Amino acid sequence: MVPDQSKTFLGLEYFCTEGDELWRQPDEALIELGKRELEIMGLVKVAEVERGYVVRQRKTYPVYTGEYESYLGRIRGFLDSIVNLQTVGRNGLHMYNNQDHSMLTAMLAVKNLLGHGVHDVWSVNVERAYHEEIRLPASSDVTP
Repeated sequence: MVPDQSKTFLGLEYFCTEGDELWRQPDEALIELGKRELEIMGLVKVAEVERGYVVRQRKTYPVYTGEYESYLGRIRGFLDSIVNLQTVGRNGLHMYNNQDHSMLTAMLAVKNLLGHGVHDVWSVNVERAYHEEIRLPASSDVTP
């Protein structure tokens, strides 16, 4: 993905609500926030970051429609065609994962990139036992 193999691309994700304080921050302020946090985590030094971009995504929470699986298959087919790309987490895989599942996809992606095996991040949290269910009393008027 990065033409110069001595460099890397890092994507940071901040969760907020459209219109809230974080959402309204200027792009440069968000880029500076990301750089500072990367340095605090010990991943990079602020001075090493060459540039940054902000993409605000509205309404990105996964929605499962009747056509969800066919859409996801098309998206995955396209993403799989990009060499050296790893997508992770809820937004990257468009799956309603718990936080531990999202972190596991990131850990497996890192192993893939380091050459420590081939791990299918798309297979995380596909077991039915991990999916949350809503159970309403039989007398409930509420439809989930």
